Amino acid sequence: MTQGGDSGDPFEAFAKEVGAESVERDRQRSVVVVGGAMAGLAAAYAFSRLEWDVTLYERQRFDEKRVNCGEAMTDVTRIPLAKTPENGFANDTPAFEVQVFTGDETDRSLAGSGRFPASRAYVTDRGLVERAWAKRLRDDGVDVRDGTGVTKAQFREFEGTADLVVDATGQPSMASKVEGRTSEYAGAMTALNADVEGDFADVYPDSRIVFENYLGYSWVFPKSESRANVGIGWAQDRQPDDYMAAFEAACERNDWPVPTREQANVYTIPRGPSLEPSRAWLPERNVVRVGDAAGIANRFTGKGISQAIESAYLAAVHAATDSLASYHEALYSRLRDEYRLAYVVRGALEDGRPDILSGVMQAVSGIDVEDVDRSPRKAFARLARHPLLVARMLGSRPMLGRAYRAWTDDWEYRHLDGAQ
Repeated sequence: MTQGGDSGDPFEAFAKEVGAESVERDRQRSVVVVGGAMAGLAAAYAFSRLEWDVTLYERQRFDEKRVNCGEAMTDVTRIPLAKTPENGFANDTPAFEVQVFTGDETDRSLAGSGRFPASRAYVTDRGLVERAWAKRLRDDGVDVRDGTGVTKAQFREFEGTADLVVDATGQPSMASKVEGRTSEYAGAMTALNADVEGDFADVYPDSRIVFENYLGYSWVFPKSESRANVGIGWAQDRQPDDYMAAFEAACERNDWPVPTREQANVYTIPRGPSLEPSRAWLPERNVVRVGDAAGIANRFTGKGISQAIESAYLAAVHAATDSLASYHEALYSRLRDEYRLAYVVRGALEDGRPDILSGVMQAVSGIDVEDVDRSPRKAFARLARHPLLVARMLGSRPMLGRAYRAWTDDWEYRHLDGAQ
C-alpha cells in the first residue's frame, strides 16, 4: 500500500528535505506559470504555499480529454491530493514487474525478469489527477486560466511584468521558442498509448514493463481487472516505419487488447539530461524551467513525473531564498546519479544485449521502483555483488565508453551542432 501523501503539506516536507527549514512568504511577489501539466501544477502549488500571487496558464481545458501519458506515477506522496478514485488514483499498484525478452518476434524467449515493490506508486487516470489538482489550486486562490494558450509575445510580456516566470510547457519549451533555440534539446522517445478494456486479471494489481530487444519498451498499467493503460515507446533515432502497426503488434504478442487508432495517443518523452543544465535558469529573461521544459527525465525509461514535481518544488525553494542562480546546479546534483545509472543500463538496449539487461533486472529486483531511480546507490550496491555481470557489462567496449561518459557528465547536449 502507498505510504503517506494524504496528511501534511508535501511542499513543506520537501523544503525541509532540502534544508530550507523556513522559507519566506511574500504576498508582494508574483509568478506566472505557463503550462498546466504535472510540473506546472506543482509549481503553482508550491508558490501558492509561499503566498506569492500565482497565475497559471494552460492551453487545454482541465475538464476535457487530455493525453493520458504518464499514468503510472511512482511517487504520489508529493501530490497534495487524497488518493481516491475521484481524484484519479485508480490502482494502488503494489509492484512493477519487468520482463526482458530476446526479441519482438513470435519465437522470442524470456531472458529474465525483476519485480520492484511500489510503496509510493499508483496507476492513475492522469486527466482526473490534473483536474483535481487544478481545482485544489483554485480553491486556494490561484488564478487558473485553462483553455488559454500563451503566445511568444505574451510570454515576453510576462517576463517584464511578473517577478518570475515558470516555464512548464514541455520540450521544446516556450523559452526555447521565444529565443529561436528549439533544437537545443538532445533527445526524446516517441510513444503511443491507449486506455483499453479487457481481461487484465493475470497482471492486476501489479503493473508490467516489457523490454523486447529494441531501443524502447512496452507496458501495461492496469487500473482494474478490466481496464488498463497499454503503450509502447521508441528512442527518437530508432523509430519504426509505422508507429500504429508496431503498437498493434506489441499488444498482440503480449496478449493485450489491441486499441483502435482513434484510442491511441502519440506523444514524446524527454530523454534526459537533454538540455544543458545551466539553461534551466535564464536570469536575463527572468525564466526558470521545470519538468520536461528543463529537459529532465530518466535516461533509461523516460519516466519524469516525480522528477517534474521535484524540479518545480526545488525552483520555488530557490526563489523563496533568493538563490535561483544555484537552482540548476542543485537540480542537476539531485538527478546526476540517476542519469548515470540509467545511461549505463540503457547501453544494454542500444547494444542488443538482453542477457545483460535481464541480469541487471534480476540483480536489482526487490528494490522499490522509485528508489531504483531516485536512490541509485542501492542499485549500484546490488550490481557490485555480481562481479561476473559487471565484467560482462564493462567487457563491451561501447558500454565501457558509456560508463566513462556517464561519470564525466559527457551528455548528449554537449554534442548538439549549432544549438549551444
